[in-house]
Amino acid sequence: AMETRKRGFVFTRHSQATVIPACPEGTEPLYSGFSLLFVQGNEQAHGQDLGTLGSCLQRFTTMPFLFCNVDEICNFASRNDYSYWLSTPALMPMDMAPITGRALESFISRCTVCEGPAMTIAVHSQTTTIPPCPHGWVSLWKGFSFIMKTYSINCESWGVRKNNKSLSGVHEERTLKK
Repeated sequence: AMETRKRGFVFTRHSQATVIPACPEGTEPLYSGFSLLFVQGNEQAHGQDLGTLGSCLQRFTTMPFLFCNVDEICNFASRNDYSYWLSTPALMPMDMAPITGRALESFISRCTVCEGPAMTIAVHSQTTTIPPCPHGWVSLWKGFSFIMKTYSINCESWGVRKNNKSLSGVHEERTLKK
């Protein structure tokens, strides 16, 4: 007999390390990948919410998007644009020599996209106190708030996000409804 489960709420968890993070208890992993923060393409800034599955790409590339011209010809990884990825604690080489190819992967955070039976929310205290879950909700993990402000020539983007390791210093609690 096939087991039936109530599912369908998807979120992403980032390790900020090369280890693939586990999904919290009561949720199932869908896939693992690399933690994408932000891209700048064609002089346009595109922020990425780290809680969504779009922040976890299964393949790592420094240019993870297509550019299509007016003749509808599209090229992948073909422009001189930028991508920003959540990093690991790995130290840069002492001579600061450029890192290329697969050697870059040790500097890129890993992530897992998880699916659960209910919505997830993040509760931020804006102090050093860990906030409680709202009544009827259970904790999935505790961590620190992360906010990123970025600029490009034509627009700017805010990325507000919760992470399970300290990036900027305010506690946060991720919750799952019972």
